[in-house]
Amino acid sequence: MLNLTGHLINIFKQPKGEKDGKEYGGQDKVQVLGEVELPDGGKRMDMFTLTTRDIQNFEPFLGQDITFTIGVFATGKSVSFFIPQGVSPVSKA
Repeated sequence: MLNLTGHLINIFKQPKGEKDGKEYGGQDKVQVLGEVELPDGGKRMDMFTLTTRDIQNFEPFLGQDITFTIGVFATGKSVSFFIPQGVSPVSKA
């Protein structure tokens, strides 16, 4: 597991929909703005939008700098991140 540190900028519920008779969406999401180091030593800001089952753990930290555990898995040539169930962020203030 890794830690993601950044600024919690938004919390929302993805809208539900239906396609071909199957329902999708409805998950709770958090958006965190974090700093990513570049190979040349520079830095850029990236927004990470992650699904969580424990949105109540994140709500008190909206607008704050936080750190929390994330998991990583590969899908083809790309890497995806997820928030393990039961994770609670910690304020970096």
